[in-house]
Amino acid sequence: MSAGDPIFKSVFGKDWDGLPPVMKKHYAVRSNSHDRVVVKGRLDIKISPMVSLMARISGMLLAYSGKNIPVTVVFRSDHKGSSSTSNTPFYFDRTFHFPDHGDITFRSRMEQIENNILVEFMRFGIGWKLAYEWDGKKVILRHKGYVWQIFGKLLPLPFSWIMGNGYAEETPLSDDTFSMWTHAKHALFGPTFGYAGNFKITEVECPK
Repeated sequence: MSAGDPIFKSVFGKDWDGLPPVMKKHYAVRSNSHDRVVVKGRLDIKISPMVSLMARISGMLLAYSGKNIPVTVVFRSDHKGSSSTSNTPFYFDRTFHFPDHGDITFRSRMEQIENNILVEFMRFGIGWKLAYEWDGKKVILRHKGYVWQIFGKLLPLPFSWIMGNGYAEETPLSDDTFSMWTHAKHALFGPTFGYAGNFKITEVECPK
């Protein structure tokens, strides 16, 4: 990745140039910058009782379900260049505007491990390892396991036994809008959580 390139250019590799405009805007944030991309939309959210309990205890995940919930997401980098690894982090600052619970913010960061393999880290160094793919119509996030980062090492975690395997898709709808859905599904207990809805890119602050 060259200086000044978006963080995700090296993630998508040869597919980057062929991405639709909305996806290039979505992933426009550059490394070690003040770049900022904001998307707003609404989600139907389904959280199982088990995941809700885990979220209340750990603060790592969302604890509430709801229909047509307004959501604001800010994508950003770290202009100081600091990170728990040598890779540039890509931050997600999500704010869910629940009518009954108020505004709830859930933050995570992604770090590229190699090529199109990333880890989305939450609290306590626990993360979801995933692969990014563009199939010509949509972005797919494929499950590669759960990990725990400790002393700079990524240790596998058997969270699939509890949470199931994650999966997500983002589909372009126009030059400024996309749909997304994500879930984790357990082999025995079925879906443990899921989001689905549409977003519009409302701000792209990536000054040259």
